[in-house]
Amino acid sequence: MAAVVNDLRARTRCGPPTSFDLRSTVVRTGPARVPLNLDSTCSAASASKRLPDVGSKKRVTLVRHGQSTWNKEGRIQGSSDLSVLTQKGESQAEITREMLQGKHFDIGFRSPLARASRTAEVIWDSRDSKLIDLWELREIDLCSFQGLLKEEGKEKYGDKYAAWKADPANFEIDGHFPVRELWERGAECWKSILDADGQEVLVVAHNAVNQSMVANALGLGSEYFRRLSQSNCGLTTFVFNPYQGEEAHSVILERLNQTPALPLKGNADMTYNRALLICSSLPKDEDEDEAEERTKVAESLAKVLMEEGIKSIWHDSAAFSSSLAYEIANLLKVNDFDNVFDSTDANMRSLRGAGTTVLLAEESVIATCVAHALQVDGGLGVTLNLSTGGMTLIDFSHQNVSIACINYTAHL
Repeated sequence: MAAVVNDLRARTRCGPPTSFDLRSTVVRTGPARVPLNLDSTCSAASASKRLPDVGSKKRVTLVRHGQSTWNKEGRIQGSSDLSVLTQKGESQAEITREMLQGKHFDIGFRSPLARASRTAEVIWDSRDSKLIDLWELREIDLCSFQGLLKEEGKEKYGDKYAAWKADPANFEIDGHFPVRELWERGAECWKSILDADGQEVLVVAHNAVNQSMVANALGLGSEYFRRLSQSNCGLTTFVFNPYQGEEAHSVILERLNQTPALPLKGNADMTYNRALLICSSLPKDEDEDEAEERTKVAESLAKVLMEEGIKSIWHDSAAFSSSLAYEIANLLKVNDFDNVFDSTDANMRSLRGAGTTVLLAEESVIATCVAHALQVDGGLGVTLNLSTGGMTLIDFSHQNVSIACINYTAHL
């Protein structure tokens, strides 16, 4: 077994696999033309500062690959290409294909690594348009760590492995700063993708590289690594509009990390410390009856919140929010549901309460809460386009607050 593991490590250093050369079959790009500040502070600059402008509206859907054999084993993959999808990973890809059923894509990009390439094939299915391998979409280059089980990383590398876990943005290995380099590569990926023809684009890649692309679109630096979740086969969708000047957000985030499985796994024992923000903006469809829509949304939400052990519900000052809070509280038999949230620091701190804190609020309030949780001054730099009843989940369980999902809607 030791010989096998050593062989794995020998073939999974920084850069492409040495056993074969994928680069001959992939699209490569030159250096990014958009300057990237790798040492950015916690403020979200306008996304247009980091990303190239588009001539016309473009929607991009990012997907992480399904569960791989090395995901299951707890082995560090990086940019190695020695793992494939598990049966669960194949099933996740099939569910994501169903989630995107009927969705037109003009073009698709994928990482050429097997786990992402296969996921893309499953999702792309019988579409006639092109699916392009893009080498820059490979996973983060983790050099000597690649091939190690996580416990082996602790044992063999000690302080260096601890540094990787504690401060990844400043982590160095084999003469590389993997996360900083990845953030620069994320900008290069956007350049290739946004320059391509077509208005509807699918991108299938990996956890870390998808994080870097999401952060670049939000104007966030490499210190946000591990704070913008990308789960197996999770969907993230951005809309890019032509630049309209400094005051207008040209980038819209429609959803972050919509996964095949529900992001809530039960929290009655208060194991997790998290805030569930539910969009209560009035329905955008003017033909919908407001009361009927409210009841439908309340029933859908009550089903998924049943195991969360909700003790109280907050809402903003909008009438639809308070009415929706009342209906959900009735269904869940929650007595404490008339807490008015006004985005003050005290109210923001209340989101960190034990267990799952529920807030029903309009899009602008949710955007403020997300920016506050990420400690971003001046807002996110993008517009959130949320659905009535869409769920945004903020995880306070770890030292660095992370966003588990934005606008999850599969329950509706």
